[in-house]
Amino acid sequence: MSDQGAPFSPYKGLIPYSEDDASFFFGRQRERDMIEANLIAARLTLLYGASGVGKSSVLRAGVVHHLRQLAIENQANSGNPEFVVVFVSAWRDDPLAAVLNSIYDTLQTHVAPIYPPATALPSPAVGTFIPTLQAWTAALDCDLLLIFDQFEEYLLYHASEDGLGTLAMEFPRAVNQPDLRVNFLISIREDALARLDRFKGRIPRLFENYLRIQHLDEAAAREAIEQPLVAYNRALAPAQPLSIEPALVNEVLAQVQTNQVFVGESGRGTVAGGGPVRVETPFLQLVMSRLWAEEMQAGRSVLRLQTLQRLGGAERIVRTHLDTVISTLTPAEQESAARIFHLLVTPSGTKIAHSVPDLAEYSELTPAQLEPVLE
Repeated sequence: MSDQGAPFSPYKGLIPYSEDDASFFFGRQRERDMIEANLIAARLTLLYGASGVGKSSVLRAGVVHHLRQLAIENQANSGNPEFVVVFVSAWRDDPLAAVLNSIYDTLQTHVAPIYPPATALPSPAVGTFIPTLQAWTAALDCDLLLIFDQFEEYLLYHASEDGLGTLAMEFPRAVNQPDLRVNFLISIREDALARLDRFKGRIPRLFENYLRIQHLDEAAAREAIEQPLVAYNRALAPAQPLSIEPALVNEVLAQVQTNQVFVGESGRGTVAGGGPVRVETPFLQLVMSRLWAEEMQAGRSVLRLQTLQRLGGAERIVRTHLDTVISTLTPAEQESAARIFHLLVTPSGTKIAHSVPDLAEYSELTPAQLEPVLE
């Protein structure tokens, strides 16, 4: 363990894994390989799954990280990266500009240091989407692999967008351009999949190539619990290696299976024998994060079943998570939080991203009041 305060956690809680967290991301290699194969081979791939299943994590810490490592190896071996993977997830403002800027920033940040031709590329110009992509891929002699994550947000923010110079028009044109060296992957929540029908008339084979990602199976969930500790010990070499009781692993897996943890007031009826055991990915991470924090605060090097029992089990940890976080705020901050919660999600459950000034205006608070609460 670190001598400079509590060590960072190898578990992410409710925060998606990022590319920087790849060393501690486990349980999704099969999905990662499947997604990569489709992204490289197909012009358009649809990836969908339930909210919280871990789509962003497998894309960022799995697919993006691994493909960028492969591109570096390709450059070292043959003098050309062969492909460039770009991750786009910001859809609130001009989406076409966001895509072009994300590609350009990726080329300058990840490609230029290993492949000098990227330094001479012209800056993107909105209104010339396909010509810009053609120019960049020709100059680099590389394919572009574009990942559009959380695409339901684009469909929410830009439901009526249309016409030349918009993503609604230029994206289908790019998909249908036969000589364009660009492949696309759309990642979208399962309950928003039908909204893609707006592209059906412009992309004739829109739903031809699709992948569904599910919650972790039991073996993968076990790996997601145990292997981050192995990676932690290997990376940080603490004086006292971290470990976990096998009985705790078994109990967590039993308690965070689908239909085991209930947060709302909906019915608890389930159908027996409905398929293989699946583990609720966000609940697994939330429980493991809480157990980690408790043991580290107590100065222990073992994650114990006794601690899970003392905390009331997985369901209680999940149910009290919001209360635990809110209790760290002052009364004034709690009031601010209460005034913005309903502004961050639609009634149907889709999250909404706002800038701090916009959120302040909607909630009739000042940015100075909101910033510490949001942080």
